Amino acid sequence: MNVVFRVAAGPRIGFGHLVRCRSLARALGVAPVVSIRGTTRTRQRAASAGWTVVGTRELWTSRPSVIVVDDPSPRQVRAVTRAARSRGAIAVSITDLGASAKFAVLDPSVARARRGASGAKSRVLIALGGGAHVFVFAGKISREIARRVPGVEIVAAAGFSSRARKPVLGRGRWIAAPNGLAKELSRAAVAVVAGGVTLYEACAIGVPAVALAVVKAQRPTIRQFARQRAVVDAKQVGRVAGHVARLLDDSVERRRLSSAGRRAVDGRGVFRVAGRIRKLHAA
Repeated sequence: MNVVFRVAAGPRIGFGHLVRCRSLARALGVAPVVSIRGTTRTRQRAASAGWTVVGTRELWTSRPSVIVVDDPSPRQVRAVTRAARSRGAIAVSITDLGASAKFAVLDPSVARARRGASGAKSRVLIALGGGAHVFVFAGKISREIARRVPGVEIVAAAGFSSRARKPVLGRGRWIAAPNGLAKELSRAAVAVVAGGVTLYEACAIGVPAVALAVVKAQRPTIRQFARQRAVVDAKQVGRVAGHVARLLDDSVERRRLSSAGRRAVDGRGVFRVAGRIRKLHAA
């Protein structure tokens, strides 16, 4: 297969679509070739993270047999799908999942981390996605957690966003995880996540998670997982630290959340999606 990905990404929309397609490329065993609807800076960041970034014209001159589109804009998805079909290519659209987790596109490393998760007793991971919002929320959340839980270890993932000077985290430090967060999640006792890919990863690995919607579109996903008692819905940024402190002090509740999360997400959705794409290509 000659697979090319068309993805929307950037500091405002975030980088979850880009991460999701990288995971699918790994499961398919193909090179991560992407055309990005975003800024020049975003394309540079993707290239530095290992993507082969092509322009819109190159997207078609490479004669792909499969186009995978991951873009929240229905208009953009329709346009790329029409263009792909007119050229005889298979068009596959990846959408945000809402209530369904069977086809959650997570990195293949998540399935491996699921088998060996053993979080440190007082380690908290803050992973709110790759957009610029992480710098707005992470500092405030980490300072409040440190105030409530003496001796806690806090790490925060900066994602794809770049900033020369990152905000002070109180008792904590920034980490880079260019190849994914599976390892960092498996080392955490509790994770603070948004409503995107990392929420699914935390559930699949079995890490108790407090979820905070950083954009409105994430609310339905968080509500659904909270109804399954697989995550704690913080609802507001000011409530995150209190939920984290309670979980760190309640091993029974952590185990319950871990079990419910693993039941909700088995971590093998990416292989199901890859299998469907192979069947379409072979037909």
